[in-house]
Amino acid sequence: MITVEKFNSGKYRNNGDFLSFIPSPINDAWIWSSSEINALLSQADREIGALSTYSELIPDLDIYIRMHIRVEANKSNRIEGTKTSIEEDMLPKENLISEKRDDVQEIENYIKAMDYGVKRIIDDDFPFSSRFLRELHQILLQGVRGEHKTPGEFRRSQNFIGGTKPSDALYVPPSIADLDSAMEDFDRFANRNDNLPVLIRLAIMHYQFETIHPFLDGNGRIGRLMIPMYLLSKNILVKPCFYISDYFETHRSEYYSSLQDTRVHNAMERWICFFLRASIATARKAKDTFNSVLHLVDKYNQYIAGKKKMHTTIGAIIREMYSRPIASVAMLSEMTGLGITNVNSAVNMLVKDGILAEITGGKRNRVFMLVEYMKIFSHNDEG
Repeated sequence: MITVEKFNSGKYRNNGDFLSFIPSPINDAWIWSSSEINALLSQADREIGALSTYSELIPDLDIYIRMHIRVEANKSNRIEGTKTSIEEDMLPKENLISEKRDDVQEIENYIKAMDYGVKRIIDDDFPFSSRFLRELHQILLQGVRGEHKTPGEFRRSQNFIGGTKPSDALYVPPSIADLDSAMEDFDRFANRNDNLPVLIRLAIMHYQFETIHPFLDGNGRIGRLMIPMYLLSKNILVKPCFYISDYFETHRSEYYSSLQDTRVHNAMERWICFFLRASIATARKAKDTFNSVLHLVDKYNQYIAGKKKMHTTIGAIIREMYSRPIASVAMLSEMTGLGITNVNSAVNMLVKDGILAEITGGKRNRVFMLVEYMKIFSHNDEG
């Protein structure tokens, strides 16, 4: 039995010129006496439960979740150093400077991995496991900067965080000699059949995964992808509508220091409390976002209903832009299956009425934004 307040994070292996960390096994019963954990856990359970219930009541929620996933992809990749704004992620590639195209491809891969994971869990009823995480990793690194770092496979060489080599690194994860046993313990804990609350288990899993750092690249992104996937696998969510990376990105220093303090100072209570606060804020924000979307969609529907000319075309354009609110006329034509001339006339009307705005400032290759809808998802984005 492991007591949260008396948690021992692990020990070190002497590798000659550097020490690597060997995390303590987590596959055991966990207990705690912290009243703060209990209060935060109760609040987090209520908020996520309310979000899940709310998500079942919203018609066509999957359309709006597409944008929610895109924001999650942007935030998760930004933690790793990408520089693109949410708006830039959706621009046609010809409108991007070359150095930002790799960033956008990494974000597209994150979305593909998310879509794949949701399908695997919901449609295929595939169990959550390290094999599942390797499948996500394969997609995440396909054709991007980490494509030569063994996509879909655990590392077979030493990695490190900070510094230029293991001997001067901020943190050195387990050596290859300790990696397999650590991941086997992780798998057993993820699927352990006991009464440990799912959110507490998930907080410990995220810490342990980031501590093991089993891949040569992409560990942070997989560790964050894991969170909604696990909640779906345990039926805590019925829709993929919980994305925590925005909170982690906004509180990046606290996120990293909480993980490191747990390794160095055994501060598991601090980490669990941070994770639960992040869960509360994430669930509340998701519900508020979807509520704002519903009010705006109702406003758009009234606008569409009031249009006698081009009613069908305008409606088709707006509906398609719920999942991609930045697009060119050519893209909209492809998305709706409508002719370029027809789409162009409708777009001009939507710009005149303030529903769309042209965002490039050019006369050729113009790109349009569904303005109010985009603001709901990017109001806190600092670009």
